[in-house]
Amino acid sequence: MDQKPSLKVMLLNLDVVLAAVAMWFLVGCTFAGVIARYVVGKPFGWIEEIQAALIVWVIFGAAGAAFRTANHAAIEVFFDMFPNIVKKVLNFVILLVVIATLGYLGQTCLEYMELFFATGRTTSVLHISYIAIYIVVPFSVAWQIFNFLLVNIWGYSEKEVIEAITDEEFAAAKPLDEKELLEDLKHE
Repeated sequence: MDQKPSLKVMLLNLDVVLAAVAMWFLVGCTFAGVIARYVVGKPFGWIEEIQAALIVWVIFGAAGAAFRTANHAAIEVFFDMFPNIVKKVLNFVILLVVIATLGYLGQTCLEYMELFFATGRTTSVLHISYIAIYIVVPFSVAWQIFNFLLVNIWGYSEKEVIEAITDEEFAAAKPLDEKELLEDLKHE
């Protein structure tokens, strides 16, 4: 039985869709660039500008989802050794550091956007405005802070996604242990 994702889940995953579309275009452009350079012998002069812009959109497009799904870099081995009271204090310090760092990144990006607007700076080949390339950053910063608070303050988890996985799908995704792997190799 197919479950339709809720509106909340669809809205929360718009960033993933944005990053996936940018990644799709990045891979397509890169593939086309390889064909143009090595098969046809006429490389695109503009491909690097498009790739650099798409990399920015892929990274900052999916950054909020990393907080939501706990796929950001973390060193939990040391954190788990501490007693609960120390963990609570550390969580608060981490919250402040993350918000301050992201806030600084957002502020700096807005200052650069003002500079790009004032100077009319564009890329050298396609003349794409740097504003169009970096406009995703301040939105991503705000979205990252929202997702960080969503997970760490309001306790949101990807529960809806996890509950939508059936027992059969979970069993099929479970990695094989060594004995099962050897049995599968013997049968092939």
